[in-house]
Amino acid sequence: MTATMILVLALIVLTAVCTLLIFKRKPTKNAETVRSVIMDGIMNVSELATIRRNFQSIVTFSDSKKIPGLNVNIPGTTRKFMLKYNGTIVCGCDLTKVKVSDGGTDRVKITLPRSEILDVYADFNTLEVYDQSAGIFTSVKLEDQNREITADLEQVKTNEIQNGILELADGNVKHILESVVVPKGMLADIVFADEPERLSDSTSHLTLPAKLEDD
Repeated sequence: MTATMILVLALIVLTAVCTLLIFKRKPTKNAETVRSVIMDGIMNVSELATIRRNFQSIVTFSDSKKIPGLNVNIPGTTRKFMLKYNGTIVCGCDLTKVKVSDGGTDRVKITLPRSEILDVYADFNTLEVYDQSAGIFTSVKLEDQNREITADLEQVKTNEIQNGILELADGNVKHILESVVVPKGMLADIVFADEPERLSDSTSHLTLPAKLEDD
């Protein structure tokens, strides 16, 4: 075998090996790059609102001065009103407490705080007052209405929490953050800070919601 033939065979073998290595090698995902993308997305936002729910509330109020020592109303001191207003409750996550770390090959771990009520407020442009009356010795003041609305907003918060609004917000924030990670070709371990540490091989991974996968 001539030197020329040996050289040609060597080049053929070398080309085949290089080609095989190129096709067998899988591109690795850079967790640090994904981490940077996530952090860049939230660096200018302190809170992520995941639920904004509108509601309508009716408030009733009645008050009278009593005769000292007796449970008897003093005539002319009764004041009452009923009002209706629209409001909004906002739930979400405090992004200043989000931690993003490398969870291993093609994997990123995101640790979140639990969702909380970010705001609840009344739209005073929708305020309607019904059946308002006062005695000759009393009057209904604007601060009376504001005080009752404030107390009602606190009750709205309590009712919504009991009805599971924060659990729904927790699920929403997971899907939102995963929509940032999944398109980068990585798995997302999304956990809450108050959850017990889990083994990596038993960690469940969220999947991108169908409506986002179709985009």
